[in-house]
Amino acid sequence: MLMGVERIGVITARLVENGASPQTPVALVRWGTTGRQRTLRGTLADIAAKVEATGFQAPAVAVIGDVVGLRDTLNWFETRPLFGKRVVVTRTRKQAGALSSGMRALGADVFELPTIRIEPPKDLLEFGRLVQDAHQYDWLVFTSPNGVTAFFEMFYKIFKDAREIGGVRIAAIGPATAARVRDYRLHVDLQPEEFVAEAVVRAFQKDGSIENQTILLARAEQTRDVLPKELTKLGAIVDEAIAYRTVPETEDVSGALARFREEGADLITFTSSSTVENFVALKLSWPEGLKTASIGPITSKTMRDLGLKVDVEARQYDIPGLIQAIQGFYGV
Repeated sequence: MLMGVERIGVITARLVENGASPQTPVALVRWGTTGRQRTLRGTLADIAAKVEATGFQAPAVAVIGDVVGLRDTLNWFETRPLFGKRVVVTRTRKQAGALSSGMRALGADVFELPTIRIEPPKDLLEFGRLVQDAHQYDWLVFTSPNGVTAFFEMFYKIFKDAREIGGVRIAAIGPATAARVRDYRLHVDLQPEEFVAEAVVRAFQKDGSIENQTILLARAEQTRDVLPKELTKLGAIVDEAIAYRTVPETEDVSGALARFREEGADLITFTSSSTVENFVALKLSWPEGLKTASIGPITSKTMRDLGLKVDVEARQYDIPGLIQAIQGFYGV
């Protein structure tokens, strides 16, 4: 029976009146195959009373008959490791997918509460000029997938042929950034083992001298200046192309903000310093028992600086690493 919760008493009474045994098993499944799934079991004789006693509500499907007895064998969803855990994802709407789907695959009840969104740089003309001249540099350095996307969106507005990028070598921080470069059928020449700016500097030192080499750094506005400073100290000539900026998300189209206020959560995830800063700026009450998960040490430092405790920190500073760390935290 679909959507029969409100009339379950009438439905069960009619079935019994027409010959069904009062002891016929019944199961009500609410929000099936989501992290909010709940199941209430009973019989035709008592399920209506159980609904009233527990406050069980729609939307739900009513399963009636001996098949309910197979629940313990067929209960594949509610046995998932993070089933019932309410997990908040604070990434941008466009980028939340990988983390959200990973958490849902583990059975979590995920709601996306983006605290930032990506917008073009303030000086789009200057960014376009630097992209146009990229072929003149020795190195092109990307620090995030967003930077790669912004760069090549501009590049293909200016050029029609990928060969116009010339012989510039490409460095990328992190596997996600490198993968985004490869999406454009380009080779990544330098990728440090760690996913932080300091590791790029060490990788360049290991690769050889970069004295007097020209480097174009495609990055976000208002990020740490460690990379340009350290590369300049090594003798490189560094230009910074501000590819995008992160701004506070002001819309709550999904109602996640209201849900967080009303229900709280079990775990909140942060994937960058900007997600932390903008979440704190919302000045929301901190739910009792809420745990935090950080994608890496830079994000964790921002959390601590703003008074947040770090309960989980990824050892591998990317989305798969964060998911793995969360699994470990919950003993999976």
